[in-house]
Parts: sequence; C-alpha cells; structure tokens
Amino acid sequence: MKLKHHIYLCVILVSPVISQELDENLTLEKKALMILPAAQDNEKELADKVLSIISEQATALGRFEVIDRNLVAEILEEQKFQLSGLVSNDQVVQLGELAAAEKALILEIVHFGQKGVPKEKKKEDDNDDDDDDGTLFTWLVKTVVTETIENARQVDTLKIRLELENNIHTEFKGNVKLVNVASGVSEHSFSLNASFTGGNRDASLSRVLNQLSIQIRMKLKDLYMITSEIIEVDGSYVSIFSGENLGLKKGALFEISSKDKIKTYKGKTVTLPGKSRGLIRITDVGPDGSRAKVVRKWRKVKPGHKAYELKGSPTITDLNFTYSKDRKYEIAGSFWINPFAEFSGSINGYLGSVIDSRNKMNGYLGFGTNLDYTLFSGFGTKGSVSLELPALFARRGDDDGHNVISFFSDPSLDGNLAIQIGQKRDIVLTASYVFTNVHGPWQWQKDTGENDEEGNTITETEPAVWNDFEPIIKPAGLYFSITLRKLRF
Repeated sequence: MKLKHHIYLCVILVSPVISQELDENLTLEKKALMILPAAQDNEKELADKVLSIISEQATALGRFEVIDRNLVAEILEEQKFQLSGLVSNDQVVQLGELAAAEKALILEIVHFGQKGVPKEKKKEDDNDDDDDDGTLFTWLVKTVVTETIENARQVDTLKIRLELENNIHTEFKGNVKLVNVASGVSEHSFSLNASFTGGNRDASLSRVLNQLSIQIRMKLKDLYMITSEIIEVDGSYVSIFSGENLGLKKGALFEISSKDKIKTYKGKTVTLPGKSRGLIRITDVGPDGSRAKVVRKWRKVKPGHKAYELKGSPTITDLNFTYSKDRKYEIAGSFWINPFAEFSGSINGYLGSVIDSRNKMNGYLGFGTNLDYTLFSGFGTKGSVSLELPALFARRGDDDGHNVISFFSDPSLDGNLAIQIGQKRDIVLTASYVFTNVHGPWQWQKDTGENDEEGNTITETEPAVWNDFEPIIKPAGLYFSITLRKLRF
C-alpha cells in the first residue's frame, strides 16, 4: 500500500514537469549578432561611423549579444598587453576564445554625397528700362554701371562660396543584410535613407547620422521580435516570460494568441497560427519575467497562450456624431495617440453647424485635441474623462452681403463610456459640458484691386457690417454624442 502511495506521488510531481515543457519558439535569451567590418575601400571612414551606430543601437536594445568585428584590432592589442608580463598570470585571458555568431550584419553604402547648395531667396523682377535714346549720357551711365557690377560680382563670388560651404546638402543611401555565416544565405535586408541640408560638412553629416540612428534602432527591433508565453492569469493582469534580460520596457504591447496548431495533410505537416485573443501592456519588468495588464480582449486568456510583441503601437480612429435640435449639429473625426496608456490624446477635425445669438445656424470647421484620462476598464468597457479643446472657424453673411468669418472655441469636459462590440470596434457614449467659450470678431477680405509682385490679388481685412447687434456664437450647457471607433494593429 505504501508503494502505491509513493508511485502516485511520483506521478503527481513528474506529470506537470513533462506537460509544461517550454515551446522552442519562445524568446528566452539574447540572440548572438555579429557586425562585420565594411568591405568597401571608398567611404571607409563613413562606413565605420555607421557600423558604430549599428553596434551601439543593437546593444541598447538589450536583445542582442553584439560581437563587433570592428573592435578586433583593439582586442588583440589588449591581449598582447596582457601577455607582456605586466599583468598577473591569474588575470590573463585565455587566447583563441573570441566569440562568434551564426548571423552577421553586412553594410553596403549605395550612395553618399555632399555638396553646397544656394539658399532659397525671394525672386526679384528685373525691371530694365527699354527707353534707350542712344545719347552720350546714356552710354556713360551704362559704362559706369557695368564696371560697378563687375566689381560687385567679385565680392559676391566670395559670398556665394562661403554660403555654399555653410549650406551643405548631405545624402546617404545604404543597405544592411543579415547573412547566415555558415551557409552564406542572405536571410533579411533593410535599406537606410537619410538627407539633410544646412550647416557645414560636419554639421550636415551629423544630422544625417542622427536620422540613421533612429532608423537603425527600428529596423534592428524588427529583426528580433520577442515571443513570450503567459505564465499566470490574475484577473485583468498576467505574468509572462521575458524581462530586463531581453531589454523589455514598461509600456510595451503584446498580442495574445492561442498555441499554434500542427496539421498533417497528404503527408505534409503544416503549422497553423493560433487565434488572436487580446492585447496586453507591460506594467512591471523583472529580471527575466514581466507583469502586464490586459487592455483589451475578445477571447479568454489562459496560461500557456503565446504573447507576440507588436512592431508598432496600435492606432485608434473614430467618428463622432453630436446632435442637439436647433442648437448644434457636428461630425468629428479623431486620431488617438498612445490609446492604451492611462493618459492619451487625440488630434481632431470638426465639421458642423451651430446657432448664434440671432438664432441663425452658422456652418463651421476646425481642428482640436482631446486630453483623456482612463478611470476604469474591464468586462469590455472603458470609462474615462477628457478635456476637449477645439479651434473653430464659423462662416455666415453680414447685413451688407459680405461672406464673413470668425474664430470661436467651446472647450468642454467630457465623460466617456466605451463599449466593446467586436475585436476591433467600439461604441462610445459621451456627455459633454461646455464650461466656457471664446468668440472673435467677424471679418471679411476686401479686394483692393491691386496685385503684388507675383501677380496675386492684394486684399485687406475689413470688419463685418451689422445693422443691428453683432451675432455671437456662445454654445453652452450639456451635449450628448455617440462615437464609432475602430482599432488598428
């Protein structure tokens, strides 16, 4: 009987270990990446600078073990020094143990150029006097003017040269290939393109290198996206593999999916992707594991599900409809920035009609922003409060028949309730309270009948003409609206 208990105990302890073997596709350690020296003899100094940026950014990402072959000379010099007898024997490194990697990056400079370009100047019309009477006086004037121009040209030549030297246009085009060192097969490649105009040669090149640095960081991240796994589910929070050991940062977003399915068809084995289940946002980062909040889900999330790092931040666009009979009608579109953060913002566009103090509807358009703070989220809903700041331009006719325009703004405090109706769609119910307003004067543009040097009509701003009191746009009170929202990732 005791023997049976021991067997059952062993089965209970061993079974979870067998059933919980980690997927071989998980990202559990840094990837070894070798950066090879530039093979090109021309522009070697520039190539070394770009390779140095690649090495720096790959290291900063935290998910690569960077082996920079451009530092071999310095390493060999250090090894030579350690073998000189000046270093204690127990601290001397063992030779012949330089690291290697299966994958290597190779840089190819396709085009690089720097040249001075003239600064843009306003065109000036040459008004030559065609009334030449051919007199001696005219000839003398022309002679003096010609000599003066020639002398001025010599001075201008020096100025132009200095101008060109301090307005350098720098252009760089290159390719980076990821090559399998063992097979020689090129597995991936990406292009680098940057240009800048301004400053001397060094300053212009520095700005181009800064542009390349940003591009390189994004491209390297795409080379090695993190694949993790859900370890634990605790309400709206989950724990996953991967942490500081792979350069993971707070705010990183992952898509949750069920495990891939393996199917066999006519002797051919294929791997089918699992079903998408939700999105999580990293809130706490540990040495080799992290905690994340489920910011959106459309299927149940369980331990063992995969977590795939998103290449870019999801975007949200929405279309808002406001209706208040005989007061205000509006259609607004919004693009949300950082939508899954506690604080987020949007860029808005408006088109609508609003009543003024003369009880006439005025058409308007404009732009603005929303500053949003999340109060709660869960069970397919999200509650938030926001401050809306619009900048609007209304149009109507004055009492003299002129088309007049006026600026106005009606900031509001909004309460929002977003209800998830699908994987990527929401309906948002909003109550807006307009707490103040700003309204500028009505104005119109008068044609002076004159043209400028470029042939454009010159106009003057004139105040609107009113026989009675001036109409004022003064929205106030409570408005209700409904929004259709779409998520893209």
